[in-house]
Amino acid sequence: MFTIFLYRLLFFPIFVLAIPYYAFRMWRRGGYAKDFKFRFGMFKKLPKRKIGKRRLWIQAVSVGEIKAIGKLIDLLSDSGLYEIVLTTTTSTAYELARKLYASKTIFIGLFPFDFWPFSRLAWNRIFPHVAILMESEIWPEHIWQASMREIPVILINARISDKTLPRYKFFKNFAAPILEKISYVLSSDQISADRCRELGIPHHRIRISGNIKFDNEVKKLSEDEESKLRDALGFWKGDPILLGSSTWPGEEDMLLRALKKCKTIDKRWKLLLVPRHSERRDKIAGILQASKFKWHQRSNGDAPGEVDICLADTTGELQTLTSIATIAFIGKSLSPNDGGQSPLDAACCGVPILYGNRMSNFLDICLSLERSKCVVKVRDAATAISAIAVLARDDIRRQNFSKNLKEWHKNNCGASEFTHKKIREIAFAKK
Repeated sequence: MFTIFLYRLLFFPIFVLAIPYYAFRMWRRGGYAKDFKFRFGMFKKLPKRKIGKRRLWIQAVSVGEIKAIGKLIDLLSDSGLYEIVLTTTTSTAYELARKLYASKTIFIGLFPFDFWPFSRLAWNRIFPHVAILMESEIWPEHIWQASMREIPVILINARISDKTLPRYKFFKNFAAPILEKISYVLSSDQISADRCRELGIPHHRIRISGNIKFDNEVKKLSEDEESKLRDALGFWKGDPILLGSSTWPGEEDMLLRALKKCKTIDKRWKLLLVPRHSERRDKIAGILQASKFKWHQRSNGDAPGEVDICLADTTGELQTLTSIATIAFIGKSLSPNDGGQSPLDAACCGVPILYGNRMSNFLDICLSLERSKCVVKVRDAATAISAIAVLARDDIRRQNFSKNLKEWHKNNCGASEFTHKKIREIAFAKK
């Protein structure tokens, strides 16, 4: 009780101090005003729970997690056994969730601020049988509200990164009373499972499920769809494409230099930049404007003609754009950036992958890729440019990478089915 009391006591002043920062982010990114009342727990009152069904409250924080749960949502919905309430945190994820899952859920909303009155109000209106959190979504008030109602909490696709672990360990005495209230942990990998045990979650509550992001179905574009997409980007049929996947500051400069190198091998090479944060578009546009390349900004509509570079400053398109790439560089992986972005979109599409040596957020996935000889790992910008050039001139090597990646992806599928089975066991075990 002391832990949650302290959390509530500290939450409000920290929340007030953080308001200017989050107000700036809301203004900068846009879209946050829509249904903002949900962040205070002011959901519509849902109908009474149907007899024989279990109501699930699933929280998936952002676009990546919303896309990742697609197969799981399908399995839950198709079973006819559940009423699904889905919440998310970011405005872009909220829009995507409504687009993808409106017909499979009874309600989609924004996750409330994790403060006692807001969380309590949301819980009273949703009234689920089971609460499901994704990856490292540890919300103390939310978990406490579940505990007060004797509602099981399942952490699925659990992932404890190199960056997250020290924080939890530093606050271990504070975190332990919260973590012990998590009923079940389905870990995405062995490393995260070991870290969960290290943080005090009992061994018998942890299972390794695999990573549900492997189960994303990759839509194969038809020849006509690919042709239209290439035309919209300003690329022609057969043009090889270097993809900057979820890039961070400094990485666009490296990719520009890599493009120059690739064009000495084959002048048809193009660069497709997909920054992790679309609000960086003006900064990147300035970099592209200073270059000698022809370029187009996707948010301005279709390209007027052939270009060398397309800045894809839109959201929710990464997997589709990845499917037409020839080589993919994974962002946030070169110093001074750290942590890395997910390589799974490229892996699922069988696109040869390069990344830097700062991929700590996806350590187990990267180790598996490297053991399977599916990727090229580089130490800095210079070696990245050289490695890209080597791949650009070697069609056979790219084909071998693609074959290995598709086989690796196939061998790692199945986590959604495992997760679905465990959810059913827990949901229907409760009287």
